[in-house]
Amino acid sequence: MKQHGLIRCSLILIIAISAVVNSVGQQPSVVRQATPPAANSATQQAGPSQGGQFQQRSDQPPPYYDYAYGSETTQSRTLTVEQAVALALENAASLRQAQFDEQSAGEDVKQAKAALLPQFNLPLTYWGTTPSMIRQPGDPLVFSFVSSSAINESVGVLSTTGTIDIAGRLRAAVHRSRALLAAAHAGTMAARRTLVLATIDAYYGLVLTRQRRRLADEALALAEGFVSVTEQQGKRGAAEETDVLRARSAARSRRDELAQARFAESFAMSQLRILTGVDYATYIAVVRLTENVPHAADLLGYREDTIMSRPELAQIDAQKRAAIEDARAARRELFPQLSYTLNAGFDAANFKPLGRYAGGDAIVTLNVPIFNFGASKSRATQAQLHARSLDAQRENEVLQLKQEFYAARAGTLSAFDRIGIAMQAATAADQNMALMFERYRSKKASLLEIIDAESNYSATRLEYYQAIADYHSARARLEVDPTQMFGKPAPPATQPESKAAPPCTLGREQAPRIAELYLGMTESQMKQLVPGIQISAANELGVSNAQLKAADIGKLAGAGSFFEGVESVALEFTDGRLSFIRVAYPATSKWASKDEFLSLMAPKFPIRGDWKPFYDWRNKDVRDAEDLRDLAIECEGFRLSVGIGIEGVGGDQAPHYELDDLLAAQLVKGREEQRSLREEQQKPKP
Repeated sequence: MKQHGLIRCSLILIIAISAVVNSVGQQPSVVRQATPPAANSATQQAGPSQGGQFQQRSDQPPPYYDYAYGSETTQSRTLTVEQAVALALENAASLRQAQFDEQSAGEDVKQAKAALLPQFNLPLTYWGTTPSMIRQPGDPLVFSFVSSSAINESVGVLSTTGTIDIAGRLRAAVHRSRALLAAAHAGTMAARRTLVLATIDAYYGLVLTRQRRRLADEALALAEGFVSVTEQQGKRGAAEETDVLRARSAARSRRDELAQARFAESFAMSQLRILTGVDYATYIAVVRLTENVPHAADLLGYREDTIMSRPELAQIDAQKRAAIEDARAARRELFPQLSYTLNAGFDAANFKPLGRYAGGDAIVTLNVPIFNFGASKSRATQAQLHARSLDAQRENEVLQLKQEFYAARAGTLSAFDRIGIAMQAATAADQNMALMFERYRSKKASLLEIIDAESNYSATRLEYYQAIADYHSARARLEVDPTQMFGKPAPPATQPESKAAPPCTLGREQAPRIAELYLGMTESQMKQLVPGIQISAANELGVSNAQLKAADIGKLAGAGSFFEGVESVALEFTDGRLSFIRVAYPATSKWASKDEFLSLMAPKFPIRGDWKPFYDWRNKDVRDAEDLRDLAIECEGFRLSVGIGIEGVGGDQAPHYELDDLLAAQLVKGREEQRSLREEQQKPKP
């Protein structure tokens, strides 16, 4: 019988492993043969083999990948994030539009410069008139029009015209064009940065969705493996029908998750195609997130002042300079302007005595504007208002860039911490699932526990991948030019901001005093300090208690500094010495957070250190559920904690602070354990 049981267990394990391996082997989802060329179609009609797998002939192209809900692909291309960014910079239409605008602004500069240079013209003119109808007999023919010089007049003059910009209006136009060129260049850099960030987000979005699809695929494989094991146990009567139905339901849910993950992957790949220009017939392969895990991050090199070199601010500054030059040009419209014309050529009736009628002339004109009904002044005022508007826009842009910088910095620091935490969680979840599966096979765990372990395993790994993607996305936003991040060497392994503070080594004697109260004072000293105090008798653990109300608190010397507004003070004595002090304030809802309350209370105590939340305490023994949200400084001999309790739905708070003798607390805990051991030993044996 034992041999038959062992054989059955072995068969069940083989079936489960086979189901898992077969399902995991389905990543990527489908591997298909590329359609062979028409010329070779007669010789490449290979059908499926007996094993159900498609055979690949030596004369066929290699297989390509097919992703669900997407277009057919005939080839595969692996991209790194650097390559994806490079393709996006070459193919993005939005960036090319900004580059065209910059080139157009460059042509404006050339035109403004040309206005300062002389213009050369060579007009060739023929002017013929009819002879005058009125003349004396015998007189030669003369021209009809008084403005003419002859009946047939030929003019050929090389003319040079220009302006001597004594008013400075043309020079202001040149400066304006240069400023607009700088603004266009800054706009191109801003568009380039936006494009790079969008490409990085799209790339890591595809990487993350592909990991999510892989996890969903593995989860479905495991779920189907559990279904197989449960069905076999059900046939042998070792599992309930509800377990079989629950396993099938979980497997169907995993199929739904896989379908959603496949759609997300297809959508993410399409987004990356739009940016990089990769055609829809090419399957985009990406590197795994675990190949680029940040081992350390020194973010102290990213300072707030780096935002001042952002192209958005440079663009606004250049636009302001252009507005200032607009105002200057408008004011110079009322200044005198000097222009000139130089001519050299001929003006003759015939070409025989051409030298007689050849020569040159010069014309110099000084134009003095008098009055244009305030049009120039209005244009100058308009340009000044535009400059002031750009100042306000720049201030708002600086605030937005600061918010973006600190949000990205916080996101990078948070993601870096999450990477280590999620990796530990995923490792523990992996071990837990393996152990839970063994317990399930030995009937020591339920199917619900198996499903929960599998879900936790998938969730923790997804959190790990999400943290890595968030790190790269957030860190790229800290760079003025995100492409510079790719060539940076690995940052140092130490980060001063995240160094753990040295542990506090102060003993009970160095604990802070609370007015006249201090740890270690005797019950008799307390009675001398507060006459009439009622201290309970010590219990079997050596602990006695006392309570101070408003009347008793008023008797304490110096109560105004420490006990102002205090509702009650709870005291605990161990072996006749004060070992615990809890100072409680009336219930309220005025504190925005426990940190705000701490900022007010911390200066009262002459001790400095890192205030840590409960989940980072070394000693996690608490006396009340409200203490779970406290912030505390832990030392060798005592713990000082501050908090506002656990807020209810109405926002009610219980502000308090506590001073606890840790050595006395350990002594009492040891006595409790000894008492429990004695009680266990005294129980009658069955």
